[in-house]
Amino acid sequence: MRVRFIVALLSATCIACTAALAWQDADPPAPYINSIGIPLPPDAAPPEYQVFTSFKAENRYLDMATSHYQVVGHDYALVNEPLVRMDRNYNLLPAAATRWVVSDDGLAWTFYLQSNLIFADGHPLTAHDFEDTFKRWADPNTGFDLEWYYRSITNWGAVVAGKQPLDSLGVKALDDHTLAITTEDPTPYLPLILAFSWVTPTHLFDKYGAGWSTKPETLMGSGPFRLVEWSKLDRIVLEPNPHYRGPHKPYLERVVNRLFNVAAQPPMLSSYETGDVDHVVLSNQAEINRVRADPRLRDQLDTYMAFGTTYLMMDTFKPPFNDLRVRQAFSHAIDNDAMVDSALRGVAVPATSMLPEGFPAANPGKLAPIQRYDPVLARQRLAEAGYPNGKGFPPTIMWIRGTNLQGGQAPQAVQAMLKQNLNIDIGVQNTEAKLFMESMYEGNIAFAMIPYGYDYLDPSNLLGIWLSTGRHAWYNERFESIMEIANHLIGDPSRRMALYREAERVLVEDVAGVFLWHSQHNELWKPYLRTEALERNDLGGFALRVDKHLNLSTTLYVTEDVVKDGAAEDRSMNMWQWLFGSSGPEDDQ
Repeated sequence: MRVRFIVALLSATCIACTAALAWQDADPPAPYINSIGIPLPPDAAPPEYQVFTSFKAENRYLDMATSHYQVVGHDYALVNEPLVRMDRNYNLLPAAATRWVVSDDGLAWTFYLQSNLIFADGHPLTAHDFEDTFKRWADPNTGFDLEWYYRSITNWGAVVAGKQPLDSLGVKALDDHTLAITTEDPTPYLPLILAFSWVTPTHLFDKYGAGWSTKPETLMGSGPFRLVEWSKLDRIVLEPNPHYRGPHKPYLERVVNRLFNVAAQPPMLSSYETGDVDHVVLSNQAEINRVRADPRLRDQLDTYMAFGTTYLMMDTFKPPFNDLRVRQAFSHAIDNDAMVDSALRGVAVPATSMLPEGFPAANPGKLAPIQRYDPVLARQRLAEAGYPNGKGFPPTIMWIRGTNLQGGQAPQAVQAMLKQNLNIDIGVQNTEAKLFMESMYEGNIAFAMIPYGYDYLDPSNLLGIWLSTGRHAWYNERFESIMEIANHLIGDPSRRMALYREAERVLVEDVAGVFLWHSQHNELWKPYLRTEALERNDLGGFALRVDKHLNLSTTLYVTEDVVKDGAAEDRSMNMWQWLFGSSGPEDDQ
């Protein structure tokens, strides 16, 4: 073992020396090899420069064993392996599972695991670990905060409610390398939600509990990276996992996450400008506008659809919104373009429907005329409904769930437009989130502005909230029928997408909601970074938004531009750190 280490050390040293001299030559060197033996792309910088630094909010775990909402960023997706991941075009890729098949009736899925997978301590990773993980999430004693995500699995809801035993759950290890998952109805999107299936090692959880994922000496995960440091409210450091045998081996030598308390946000933009970090997320409109005006920074800004929609919901079972003409009047009275240009510049785009551009089955262009801004038509529809110039319209309150979630001034903009174009006075009531949701599900909200973001990349998610079993007081028999077919159609993805496009047209034409805007994310990425997630995909968007599902973090690398541009000195790893994973050879004794 020691001889092999010395040979590897000498080899790595030669690579580093070659890298140092290569910049003096006109021709690029052969691809570098990183510390786990992966050839880097031809335009990559030497391995010691393969460091990526960003900010992450401090939290409790690096594993979903007991909680999804208490994990740090998306790092849990790097130190643990799911059954499947995604590519930049949202196609499923093998991860722990090499392949999967579904039964003819669409109720039984079989996932075949790679046979030689291990955790970082050498313990075999088997289908039993996945079965145990799902059972832990469904166990009512766990109180798992994402359990609703898996409700399509057989008996899931009954198990969570304590009405049936854990053994009745539709997740079974048939042998060490075969996992069977059954659903209560045909569920064509099941593999999509299983991108959220990061496995917890049973032997480590049994020994350390949820805290197994909080320390480098106990976090022996199965993912592409391993935890080497976690200093609370300082930083988390990940390095390639030499024991990872899956298909998504990384290029980077080190991922550094600078931790912060959400109540005290760090100076994101200034940290980026000084080179302290390679990537930041911008949410401040003033900073976004400054970046857009900066000739140097604006080319480093990536703006992309967040796959979320903010809309006006109405109780269509009660007056006045049980009248389609009233709903149409509201839809034609609001100028989405003007609202985005004023209150939401840089953080949203106008919506014409529920599905944002770039989302599977989205068809915003063809649906745009249906709820177009047309104040003359709006007043006409309102008069036809019996409220000429707003006369006799009942007092109405627009509930909102926190002004920040609604874009700050946006509720007031809607209020003003309804007054100007329909002569209707609408009140605004800002309500705490828990009370808002309870009141909505109890049917006590007649009119509200509310955002909804996607959970998984299938139209059944964003459109499913409009079913009669969903969250809003609206029912359309045709919509229900189309969605019923599409949600359970196995084996014909093209027809499924066509059905969802038809269902969304019904949704927009019947004005189930008035669709206002789709949120956008703004991120700065240093120009010497490359990843598939920063390339336009086949749907015309960036895959950054779903990187928590993807293997794309493993495709990230630092290009040779980091050296040519003179940015390398401040961000490269110490040579001993690269060779030994520490500050010097003495630490490895």
